[in-house]
Amino acid sequence: MVCAVANQKGGVGKTTTAINVSVLLACRGERVLAIDADPQFALTRQLGIEVRALGVNLVDVLAGRAEMADAIVADVHGVDVIPGARELAGVEMSLVGEMGRERFLHNALDPVIASYQRIVIDTPPNLGLLTVNALVCADTVLAPVSAEDEASVQGIVELRATIAKLERLGGSRPRLLPLLTRWAPRRIISEVIDQALIELDLAPVARIPARAAVALAAAAHVPLAVSARDGAVALAYDRLLDHMAEVVSR
Repeated sequence: MVCAVANQKGGVGKTTTAINVSVLLACRGERVLAIDADPQFALTRQLGIEVRALGVNLVDVLAGRAEMADAIVADVHGVDVIPGARELAGVEMSLVGEMGRERFLHNALDPVIASYQRIVIDTPPNLGLLTVNALVCADTVLAPVSAEDEASVQGIVELRATIAKLERLGGSRPRLLPLLTRWAPRRIISEVIDQALIELDLAPVARIPARAAVALAAAAHVPLAVSARDGAVALAYDRLLDHMAEVVSR
């Protein structure tokens, strides 16, 4: 199964979600590949991977200079990783004029996809070509919405419209699973955003609590799923995986 983590609004917890979902899936015994398709390459940095020390990354794959297998950094907290880099922004621009531009990532994944039970793709904070490439690959789209930022609700609405448009153009329609991040149940803004999603028929499948430990884990380059396995955030992501398993089995 391929899972894209997407919302065109930045700062909603996409990278935190992609990292912890990947690591927790690996903890459950699954073979996982995490792909950093964001020019900000936060997933790569937060996992402690030094891009300058690598010979190949996703930039080279999408530019046709390397195969996906050549870019894999193996066993980072139990997860194989395709690192991103800042130059992804330039690659995205160069793909605009190409035929089949929305399927470059899909085609690049073909040789390795059978080697993994789960592939998790972190995307940029926009609905540009890199995000579209991830959506075309995906069976499931996890869409984080910050419980501190009403603008992120509009981001998921636009994401849903983009998924519907891709389906009309002949693609498959991945399951869209909203989740609330930075959730604080006693804060009015959290309740307002939660209710807004419900009214839009985008009820959250999980609520990830607001914790300072999230930023500390990013700075330390150690996922909370590793450093605080029994903490509130990791447990909330664990429950999310349970829900995803139920959805897939239906």
